[in-house]
Amino acid sequence: MRALSRWLAVLPWAASLALAQVSFVDVTPPGNPYFDTGEDEDFWANAVAPADVDGDGDLDLAVLGYHVIYFVSAEDRLVVLRNDGPDPNGAWQFAAQPVPLGAVTAGASDLAWGDFDGDGDHDLAVGSDGATVVYRNDGGSLVALANLLPGYWEDSSYSGAYDLRSLTWADADNDGDDDLLVPSVPNFVTSTWETKLLRNDGPDGAGGWLFTDAAAALDPTVHAQSAWADDDGDSDLDLFLVNVDPYLGTGFVRRYGNDAGAFSGQDLLGIRVEYGLADRGDYDADGDLDIVVAGNIQEVGGTYATVLRVYRNDGGTYAENDLVLAPNADWLDLHAATWADYDSDGDVDLLVTGNFVGATEIEGKSEVFVNDGGTFVPLGLSLPAPISSVGRGGAFTWLDLDGDGDLDYLVAGAYYVPGGNGLVEARMHLYRNQAPGLNAPPGAPEGLVATPGPGGITLTWSPALDDHTAADALTYDLEVRRPGEPASPVARLPEPGGVSAVTRWQLAGLAAGEYLWSLAAVDASFAGGDAATGTFTVVPGTWLFGDGFESGDTSAWSQTAP
Repeated sequence: MRALSRWLAVLPWAASLALAQVSFVDVTPPGNPYFDTGEDEDFWANAVAPADVDGDGDLDLAVLGYHVIYFVSAEDRLVVLRNDGPDPNGAWQFAAQPVPLGAVTAGASDLAWGDFDGDGDHDLAVGSDGATVVYRNDGGSLVALANLLPGYWEDSSYSGAYDLRSLTWADADNDGDDDLLVPSVPNFVTSTWETKLLRNDGPDGAGGWLFTDAAAALDPTVHAQSAWADDDGDSDLDLFLVNVDPYLGTGFVRRYGNDAGAFSGQDLLGIRVEYGLADRGDYDADGDLDIVVAGNIQEVGGTYATVLRVYRNDGGTYAENDLVLAPNADWLDLHAATWADYDSDGDVDLLVTGNFVGATEIEGKSEVFVNDGGTFVPLGLSLPAPISSVGRGGAFTWLDLDGDGDLDYLVAGAYYVPGGNGLVEARMHLYRNQAPGLNAPPGAPEGLVATPGPGGITLTWSPALDDHTAADALTYDLEVRRPGEPASPVARLPEPGGVSAVTRWQLAGLAAGEYLWSLAAVDASFAGGDAATGTFTVVPGTWLFGDGFESGDTSAWSQTAP
């Protein structure tokens, strides 16, 4: 509590923050072999991703790792841990459903959920050790597609880093379905790396699915993070791509502007990321995206620093602010940071993970930096974290485990065995957020309008309202489907809305016919509200997509809105 006492001494408003401080209760299931194994065995989780796999309204967990019984056996495993709620003592219960691995092994890995086939449930992309496999969700069971996709190979051996948001699903071409970004693809012929954007081209007519290399002009990565948002207001998704590279000197933080599917890169910060990560989030709630960097970086002048730093976006210019400069009394090293509204007050806070010097050895920790009006304050709320220095990696994720509107916390990795003289063991820990207040989901957007034009259909709406999150900081989930097709699962993924913080969107390339579009707002705690819906009809011969507007009889055009 040294940090809390220090801030209380100098900040008059910190007392009220301290009273409102959120606590976390350990609800790790005892005896579950994936969370806490026996003395002579371990399950090392390399990647964890939450989603409502079975469509029952709560978030389950996909976990990729390997199970080892020392001196006996080792086995790679992909498993879905189905959320069965708390037991009488409050510990959370999960039922394990193994998933066939096929070509996947449990190396440096990443997992990403998205509904690529538009059937209303979450499908899973898995990348590890030179393989990329898409699993289609068939009634709660994950079935691997036969597609031969570019192989993902995350080069993370240098630091034992956490699993990253590398693979991402996003509608990059505005046709209403999810495309797949696969970074860190090795080309063994040229001994180079590539970043692939795979366009979703729908069913292949033989029970499979078509993914086509879009030949996007994206720089190569060896250890990447990626995120999508429309940050230039032109109604399509731009790509935020980070390359972490301690060896080749190619680390970067870049934005790739999307212009009708053509991407052009721009270096945002001028730094090289040696290890750690960078992430985007709107911490000042002004509608544009700021950046956090945690780890070791090479500065513009060539010097090196290990920092936790935020960059405030002011119209495309980034103003930097160091929150931690390591090493110091509290941090020896910094490995990762992520944005999330952990206290449900409407603005995004920071969860920071790294190492510190303990009483007898170097230990891992995570700490929450609370956002108060754009100022980040370390309130002394520390959570256990793995020791990344042992080279075993780890995973952490926010998720609303219990569906109460606030974010709970899962972390996995290597921990010292108490009294084990430096021995380590694998564990997953699950912490339930004991938020003092309630976080209501946003209201439904209003004023839905669909308008035909030369580039396709323009969708517009009025901003939704929320009890805590500012209107400019609300993001939105957009779905476009044919009448009768299923909607998304009840429990959404714990992430910002898919079309980001906008009130206008463009659709192109739709076949003739009637469509239903639904729109839901998402707050800073990733809680989604009720969806508003509208319909429109694409009429052949009346107007064209992408080739200019063709005037004609528009009497068959229709739209409705609530």
